[in-house]
Amino acid sequence: MTKRGKQSGSGKKPNPRNTPLRRTPRIGTILINSLEQRWRKYLKELRRCKRVFSEEAVHDVRVATRRLISTLMIIEIVYPDRNVRKIERRLKRLFDSMSPLRDTQVQLLTLQEKVIEYPELETLQTVLKVRERNLMNSISRRISKIDTLSMGRSLRGLKEGLRRHFSRPMMGEIGWNAVLGSALGRFNAAVWAKERILPSRPATIHRARIAFKKFRYTLEAIAPMLPAADKRILKAMDEYQTRMGNIQDARVLANLVIRFAQQRPPALRRRLAGFRRELVARQKELISFYEQSADDLYNLRKPMLNSKQQGRIQ
Repeated sequence: MTKRGKQSGSGKKPNPRNTPLRRTPRIGTILINSLEQRWRKYLKELRRCKRVFSEEAVHDVRVATRRLISTLMIIEIVYPDRNVRKIERRLKRLFDSMSPLRDTQVQLLTLQEKVIEYPELETLQTVLKVRERNLMNSISRRISKIDTLSMGRSLRGLKEGLRRHFSRPMMGEIGWNAVLGSALGRFNAAVWAKERILPSRPATIHRARIAFKKFRYTLEAIAPMLPAADKRILKAMDEYQTRMGNIQDARVLANLVIRFAQQRPPALRRRLAGFRRELVARQKELISFYEQSADDLYNLRKPMLNSKQQGRIQ
């Protein structure tokens, strides 16, 4: 007897509310698992930061926040619910508030190595230390006020919505095509920006870095769906972004030192000229280093090639 015959013979009609959902397609399962794992990691780092506030703890919260945002960005492509955007905006505000602290700490690290050679930098170092302390206090207050309970409720509702969304026939394949298309689109945007880099204008490298970051975060979020997106590829993406990031760090510090010198007496400006030349030379060196490996970008599209079949409903 068929399964349908058994049901009709029982004389009972199934209650739609009690009917179990169909097996969640692969992309739905991966997105839900990614959301759960990254939410747990975010909560863990947030609690640790509240318990013992430190530079390392802030860094770990920043990384966990960025990874949770990247998963939500992918989910928004296949499930453009307003709650996704709402959660993403809350996390983005936290992430953006921590970015100036990271920049300040990078600048302090460089000055710490040069202040003995250039004592005139002590004043700038003091200014940055005050800025670092103020930023740390501001971030500490912001983190202490984060309401994880309401966000947790929103995420539980989002996961249930995803389960129902992907229980429908063909939604897995449709979702996969949308996600893969978005990743390819962001890769093309990164290539477009890379091809328009002018070594004499570091700002063009910064724009290319922003475009690459969007591609990288997208690929990281869908990596479980791409067998070729292994640790080697993810590490290569991190290194590629770091090479561009180092150029931006050098550029920001050079501009900071130039503004600082302009406010000093002429004698001090002359003494700082040597350090300014060092920074300019360092920036040119980093740009040259990046140019030698800029075409590595094209190798990073490999995980997406011929991957449509891997993303179909199994």
